[in-house]
Amino acid sequence: MADIDLTHVDKTIARIGPQRKGLIAILQAIQEHYRYLPPEALERVGQISEITPADIAGVSTFYDQFRHTPVGEHLVHVCIGTACHIKGAQQVLDALLQHLDIPDGDDTDPRGRFTVQRVACMGCCTLAPVARIDDATYGHLTPESVEQMLADFARRKAAGTRHPKQVAIAADGRSLGEIRISLDSCCQAAGSAKVQQALQDAVATSGAPVTVKRVGCVFMCHQSPLVEVVRPDGQSTLYAHVQAPDARRIVQRHFPPQGLLRRIGSTASRLVENLLTDETWQPVTQLGIEVRDPPVAAFLAPQVHVATEHSDVMDPTDVDEYARRGGFEALRKCLTRMSPDEIIDQVTASGCRGRGGAGFPTGPKWKIVRNVPGDLKYVVCNGDEGDPGAFMDRMLFESCPYRVIEGVIIGAYAVGASEGYFYIRAEYPLAVKLMREALEQCRRMGLLGENILSTGFSLDLKIMEGAGAFVCGEETALLASIEGNRGMPRLRPPFPAARGLWGKPTLVHHTATFAMLPW
Repeated sequence: MADIDLTHVDKTIARIGPQRKGLIAILQAIQEHYRYLPPEALERVGQISEITPADIAGVSTFYDQFRHTPVGEHLVHVCIGTACHIKGAQQVLDALLQHLDIPDGDDTDPRGRFTVQRVACMGCCTLAPVARIDDATYGHLTPESVEQMLADFARRKAAGTRHPKQVAIAADGRSLGEIRISLDSCCQAAGSAKVQQALQDAVATSGAPVTVKRVGCVFMCHQSPLVEVVRPDGQSTLYAHVQAPDARRIVQRHFPPQGLLRRIGSTASRLVENLLTDETWQPVTQLGIEVRDPPVAAFLAPQVHVATEHSDVMDPTDVDEYARRGGFEALRKCLTRMSPDEIIDQVTASGCRGRGGAGFPTGPKWKIVRNVPGDLKYVVCNGDEGDPGAFMDRMLFESCPYRVIEGVIIGAYAVGASEGYFYIRAEYPLAVKLMREALEQCRRMGLLGENILSTGFSLDLKIMEGAGAFVCGEETALLASIEGNRGMPRLRPPFPAARGLWGKPTLVHHTATFAMLPW
């Protein structure tokens, strides 16, 4: 490695800055580029930044995410969290190591193609055991299915990235409806990405004016992949455990081909059931379940979705659709018609409590942060979860990103914060990706940055990825991590509300708490 190109290290320091607070982000950028932390790269960091070699060594060895040895061409992460463990994750891991001929005590196969790593939790507990190869997630694994998983990944890699085909739209702009499919982490682990592609192919082949739409969580992970067909009159049919071969039959059952529409016009919707071929006549019960079936209706009907409102019908990053469904109305109300004290009084009167477990009253915490003097205050969304069976934060980030962001902005305005962070587990790459997209859309709309909604209020929000330390779910350890330190909890008082991030007053809330605030 004597000839390693360190240009990337220099560019990283120039982009992030030479201060200690950027250390974790610097290490993450270096590992993303080199795929591990070369000693020469770490030495270079110490030479051109303000960070000491002791700090670099201490932080890079504290977090599980960082590697100091080279990796293979592909990374295989096997979840060993509680849910996966009791479902046989260790047996899956053993089978994988054996199949790849990885020697005892090593984690990379002799040909350097695969490196196998254990990960504490991937947030797909309902599909345990779970593994991820690069960006492809697989669920319900068994020792016998390991070979099938590797073969499927090889096929995906050989096929390359397939771009979605254009969806046909009728000449007069009308639509026969839409087909909704969730693409959150749980559903993708169950194969929903393959189903989505098959649905897009089937719609493109038929030419029917139908939209295949990505949505958030449908609240029945045990039934995924889930596909909902929605007609213009609002009637819908929900299919469960859908596989790619089912896609063509679903499309043909509900939507006649575009050529057929031109020939029979307005009678198409009445005649389609009688025109189905022998290949497509099977009733829906052979494909899955319908939402009107008693067991499913009994499960869904009593539910009132608050933090997750509309997540099962909206594209998670479609900011215009979020706004059409009432999104940002609470933010506009707070920033243009209410004072910070009035907001705090309303939150206090609501009785809202922290959703992270301790249940500390939300309003009184806000009042503490607001009343502490200081020109600079922070707001932090704690999205680092690793408890057994916990994936609420991941689901909210992947399904309701704007809901969480709106809550954070309201909280920041109420307490007087001008900077903030989303601390999200690196084990949730889809959550990080969608949140970055959502933040960029909010900046484009003028909902973040300088002079938000022409009110004089300014706020900058950033994402900080965790680096694999369970303890960083504790708020003081989380703040230490954002500061670029080892995630070590500290004694309280002082509490973060009075002396938090970099010694400044800091409002720290769980993801679900912020998601409740717009409601």
